[in-house]
Amino acid sequence: MKGPIVVAWLPGHWRSIQAILESSLGEVELRTFEQLQAAQSFIERGILEGLDLFLLVAPLPEGNKFLEEGIRRWPHAYGLAITDDVSHIQPNAPYLIAYLNSSQHSLQPYLNELRHRYLERQAREREQKILTELHRVSLSLIGEVRLERLIFKLLRIALDNSAGEAAFLIVPDEQQPEKLQVVGYAHREDREPHLYPPRPVEAENRLFLPLILHAVRSRENIFITAHASHTFLQQHPDWDRLGVRALLCLPLVYQGRLIGLLYIHEPLSDLENQPDKIEFLKLFAAPAAIALQNAQLYADMEARVRERTEEVIRQKEEIERQSLLLRQQNEDILASLRYAQRVQRAIFPSWSEFQKTLPDSFLFYQPREIVGGDFYWFAQRLSKIIVAVGDCTGHGIPGAFMTIIANTLLKQIVELEGVFKPSEILYLLNLRVRAALQHEEAVYQRFQEGMELALLQIDPKRHKLLYAGAGRPLFWVRHGKGSEIRPDRITLGASYEGEAPEFTLHAMDLDPGDMLYLFSDGFTDQLNPEGKRYQLRRFYEFLEVISDQPPKQQGLLLEAEFQRWMGGSRQTDDVLILGLRVP
Repeated sequence: MKGPIVVAWLPGHWRSIQAILESSLGEVELRTFEQLQAAQSFIERGILEGLDLFLLVAPLPEGNKFLEEGIRRWPHAYGLAITDDVSHIQPNAPYLIAYLNSSQHSLQPYLNELRHRYLERQAREREQKILTELHRVSLSLIGEVRLERLIFKLLRIALDNSAGEAAFLIVPDEQQPEKLQVVGYAHREDREPHLYPPRPVEAENRLFLPLILHAVRSRENIFITAHASHTFLQQHPDWDRLGVRALLCLPLVYQGRLIGLLYIHEPLSDLENQPDKIEFLKLFAAPAAIALQNAQLYADMEARVRERTEEVIRQKEEIERQSLLLRQQNEDILASLRYAQRVQRAIFPSWSEFQKTLPDSFLFYQPREIVGGDFYWFAQRLSKIIVAVGDCTGHGIPGAFMTIIANTLLKQIVELEGVFKPSEILYLLNLRVRAALQHEEAVYQRFQEGMELALLQIDPKRHKLLYAGAGRPLFWVRHGKGSEIRPDRITLGASYEGEAPEFTLHAMDLDPGDMLYLFSDGFTDQLNPEGKRYQLRRFYEFLEVISDQPPKQQGLLLEAEFQRWMGGSRQTDDVLILGLRVP
């Protein structure tokens, strides 16, 4: 596959722009044409050849049709129109317009903006691909509770994604947790599990023990190669004895406890130059730890069943008491297994599909880390549209797994069960999130996982709106004046006493042109370099000021305001703002 392509139609005096484009675009392939037909023919060939078309460039007004048609045929491409006449600027054009005259002749800001959008889209696509594969792998692991089968699956996934020669699974000894034992081994050619009797890690002479001990202490993924700079490890005599080119060690940690380690012998020596594989392996460690812990619990449950059964045989007079105790123990262990099984298929819906349903909308999404705990969701049934924005506890990997649970449950409640009233959706979601996180169980009540959610039902034909919120409000702007619809102060999934709480349903009439905003608390809680929060009042005032702008422009203005406020300080939390204009 070739690199990104820029197609520029530059007739007449606009040919002078070619040199500016060549010096400003950097590592892209620039194709310029004087004839419109030649430019259009190149685009048609590019579609057939699968080229990565980054940008279309043309002057206004004659290039308007060329840009619109090119973007329609190639939806992933961006458009840049150039003009020296301010009357040619169209406020709702599907492309960016660069106004150039004798005093301002710089394309760099416009090209920077388009390059930024292109790179952001590529990053989102990579993250989506990684999360999709991670979701597939997680379902495969969650469905396997037999320890010997699960161990082989973990080793096989590690080998497939690192191109390693062999892999070992190392776990703390049950009787002496400070000691390690090897409980599984697989070679790259193995396709079925085979017997591997557990043995102390010191007894397996194919392992580089200093690397394993360092990974146990640091709880960090460690990748070393023969040409790397890990001299404190490579100076150990075992390094030369093993004669390896590369090693990878992935600690499996859950809730701060080391569950095990995946040790890969001879992975790809250039693995560090493949960020998608590295990122997948990092994220894979979390569901692997959960699945391994649950399989160990299941194995422990079977051992307890055998132990209790023998005791019942020996002590018939205690049959009833022992039977009750055994059933309770089984239920406790199976409850923890059900928690893992509830991590089902759920990923962000396609933003392009969202915009087909509500085209006059924008999304500003900026997680604090690679993945985050904020999410949006939507569904459509007949003339009604459901839109939700949620903020899950935590950020990064824990928050991302919570969003998977939330999306799965919303899909089940709305699309499968046909519940469309926002207050009822939140009521059912609260019950199921709480059940998924096992907050009914006393042992889990100290954990504070949960989520806040704002949920809308929009009927564009009748111009009706229903809203219900759990901790997240709706902000509504009409003719530049905003109103806040406050949510119920309930965290979905949190513990409560007595009956489950109900949610308030707000019904409102809409006017065409109204702006609706749903958002997490990441923007308003952001600290500036002086340690001050942005605060909700300032946020609402800013939305009122920009509400008359096209939604796409509002998204850019919000991003610029966020960067201005944050300055040089670190991002505090995940940020998600969804805005839509009522058609």
